[in-house]
Amino acid sequence: MTVEEPLAPTTRRAARTGPIPTEPHDSEAGSTITDDTVPIEGVPVDEALAGTGPVDAAPAETLPVEPLEQEHELAETEVLPDGMLPAEASPAPDAPPAHVALAWLDEERVTPRPITQPTFVNQDLLAHRPRRSLIRAGVIVPTALAVLVVAAYTIAMLLWPLNAVEPTVSPITVEPAPAPATALPWPAEGSAAVTVDGIGGVPASSADAAAIASITKVVTALLVLDESPLAVGEAGISFRFSFADNLNYWSYRARGESALDVPVGGELSQYQMLEGMLIGSANNYADRLAGNWWPSDAVFADAAQQWLTSHGVPGVTIVEPTGMDSRNAASPAALITLAQKALENPVIAEIVAKRSVELPGAGLVENTNALLADPGVIGIKTGTLDRWNLLSAKDITVGETPVRLYAAVLGQPDEEARIAASRALYTQLELELQLKPSVPAGTVAGSVETEWGDQVDIVTAADASVILWNGGIGEVVTNFALEDSRTAGNDVGALSVTGPLDATTVSLRLADDIGPPDAWWRLTHPLELLGLD
Repeated sequence: MTVEEPLAPTTRRAARTGPIPTEPHDSEAGSTITDDTVPIEGVPVDEALAGTGPVDAAPAETLPVEPLEQEHELAETEVLPDGMLPAEASPAPDAPPAHVALAWLDEERVTPRPITQPTFVNQDLLAHRPRRSLIRAGVIVPTALAVLVVAAYTIAMLLWPLNAVEPTVSPITVEPAPAPATALPWPAEGSAAVTVDGIGGVPASSADAAAIASITKVVTALLVLDESPLAVGEAGISFRFSFADNLNYWSYRARGESALDVPVGGELSQYQMLEGMLIGSANNYADRLAGNWWPSDAVFADAAQQWLTSHGVPGVTIVEPTGMDSRNAASPAALITLAQKALENPVIAEIVAKRSVELPGAGLVENTNALLADPGVIGIKTGTLDRWNLLSAKDITVGETPVRLYAAVLGQPDEEARIAASRALYTQLELELQLKPSVPAGTVAGSVETEWGDQVDIVTAADASVILWNGGIGEVVTNFALEDSRTAGNDVGALSVTGPLDATTVSLRLADDIGPPDAWWRLTHPLELLGLD
């Protein structure tokens, strides 16, 4: 009896895969389903890696069923031995469901697909570039900041003070105008010399010495006062006179000499004796004074030469105290120096300026210098032998400055000639000493320059005039104080001119406005404005 094999259980797995052999035959070994037969090549890598369980625990529905069904069909058509009929399938007992690996995989998605060459699409990323709006924070904020910075810079530079770029002042050398050379009217006869006290230089028509006659008495007075000094107002020592002195006076007159009577039984002071000698040109007074200190003319002459040499009066020769000897001689220029020395002594200066004096014994004594009638003339001494001489001085005022002039005229033919020659020389001197601009108004004394290229001249506001003579020239000094001045006409300093006798100062002014820098310069020169250059 044939035992029929029980029919396989009709489960979903059995129906799909057929009966599962319990002991595989060798012939069926090749068709046994294993994990190695599962085609996983077609499973996408990202989906395989996305699972949460191991591959062998996947559900069975995802496994391929085609090989198992083929094996089942072969088993059903298997030929039985002769005489045997296929047994009717008996229902198999229900078997427990088996766990299928990779049951979670989608069967369609793990089906192998042919590998093809990938196709790359080149897309122009800028072909359809989106239009970005300008009204967004990334654009508005930087733009606004830039505008604010530019505006702040512009306002700051346009309003920044110019303290760090002050204009600079450059002095310009000013050459003062010299005084014209003198053109004096020298006398037709004799010789002459002149000078302006304090200026220097003694122009003379001749350097030859000539007899000075009674001008010698100036030397005598200087020597007497050197031996017996007097202050202004002092009388000095006294000199007594007798009848013999009166007789001596008449002897002088008989010889044609200038002399004054004396107070018989009376006395004259040293000061009065000097007055009679210098104003009345009394030879007897000169001899009496000299004889009181020097016993002879020779001794006096030696003393005179020593004094003249030690006091810087060269060119004068003295052999006796009165001037009656024609060997008493000097050049006109030397007499100018002598006159200056004489007027330095206040006692002599006081006496020679007097036009007359009352003396005991002599009465009213008139000054022999007729030039004293002219305003400003202050002496000094006449002298006459066979020619007429005059040594004089005159005080004038130039501007507001007192000026003293000296003139020595020798060898004139008469009294009128020596007066006229002296007056002509003084007139010319006064004309030449009139104030003339050493530095005229409008003279450029400096310039102001700015960093932005503006330039303005600094000029004198008025004439700068000092007393000059015979080619003399003043000394110019400029001082600048620009400070905040920027307008034409503003005072920005001073120019001073100093001459030998006086000095003057005039203002320095801006010739034009100092313009401010333009906006472009301000915006393009921040370092200069800020003082950082």
